[in-house]
Amino acid sequence: MKTITSKKAARLLPGLLPDDNKYTRGLCELVVGDPIYAGAGVLAVMAATRMGAGYVRAYTSFETAAALRVVQPSCVCQPVDTFVEHRHAACEGRPCAVVVGSGFAVSDAAKATVLDVLRLTQAPVLVDGGGLATLATDEGASALRERFVAGLPTVITPHRGEADRILATLNTEEVQASRARCEKKGIPAAAFDALLIARAFGVICVLKGPDTYIADGNEESADDVLVLTCGTPALAKAGTGDVLAGSIGSLLARGMEPKDACALGAFVHARAGVLAAADSAELCVTTEDVLAHLPHAIRALDRKL
Repeated sequence: MKTITSKKAARLLPGLLPDDNKYTRGLCELVVGDPIYAGAGVLAVMAATRMGAGYVRAYTSFETAAALRVVQPSCVCQPVDTFVEHRHAACEGRPCAVVVGSGFAVSDAAKATVLDVLRLTQAPVLVDGGGLATLATDEGASALRERFVAGLPTVITPHRGEADRILATLNTEEVQASRARCEKKGIPAAAFDALLIARAFGVICVLKGPDTYIADGNEESADDVLVLTCGTPALAKAGTGDVLAGSIGSLLARGMEPKDACALGAFVHARAGVLAAADSAELCVTTEDVLAHLPHAIRALDRKL
C-alpha cells in the first residue's frame, strides 16, 4: 500500500491560472439535502465552495436552499426535480462533477434520484450518504458498471457500515475467505474491502475509518491501494463525511484525476480535523470547525511546494 503524505498531497494541489474564470475552475453540482437532513446538504455545498470549484450549484430541498441563501449565497439553488432537465447544458465542454446523496434519507424517491444522476451525468459522479443505499440494489450496481464501461468515473465514500451493506450484495463466503487470506499476508481487512468494492462495481472507493483506504477499480492488488493514516478521532462526528464529499467533489469538478482528487481531498479533510483539534481539543471539535479549517489545511500544503 502507498501512504498519502503531506508532500504527495502538496504535489497534487491544483493552482490557479491568471486567466481563469468561474467556468474554467469547474462546475460542481450537488444533489443533496432532504428536508430532514438539510444541514448535511449545507455542509457539502460549503465544502465544495471552499475547495476551489468556480461555480457551485445545488439541487436540493426548499429547507436546504433557504439555509444556503443565508450561509452560502454564492451557491445557485435549484429544486431537485429540475436536475434532469438541466442535463443537456450542464457541462458544455467545461470541467464539472456531480455529488449526490449527502443528507438523503433512504427512500424510493432518493433511489430514483441517484439512478438519474448515475445514468445521465457524462462527468465524474461522487455518491455519499443516503445515496449509497442505492448501490446495494441491482439497479444501482448495473448503473455503476455501465458508467465504468463507458469510461465515466464514479467515486463512492462509504464508512464501515455502508461498506458492509454494499459487500453483502456479493458472495459473502468468498468475501470472508479472501479477507482471511489477505489478513494472513498482513493486508488490513479494510484495504481489501475497498479494493473488492472498487473492482466489483467499477468505482473509486474511499473507505472511511480511523485509517482511510482509497482503491481504484482498475487495480489488481492491494499494493496500489492508498492509505491515509494522519487523521484524528475528532473527525468522528456527524457531518464530517458531508464535508469530505463536498471537498472531493469540488476537486473532481476542477478536472483532477479521480484518484488524485480523492487522495488530496481526504488528506486536506484529515489535516483540517487535526488543526481544528489543535485550536481547541479533540473532544470539542465540531464539524463546522473542520469546515472552517479547510483553508488552513490548504495553506499548510501550499507552503510545502
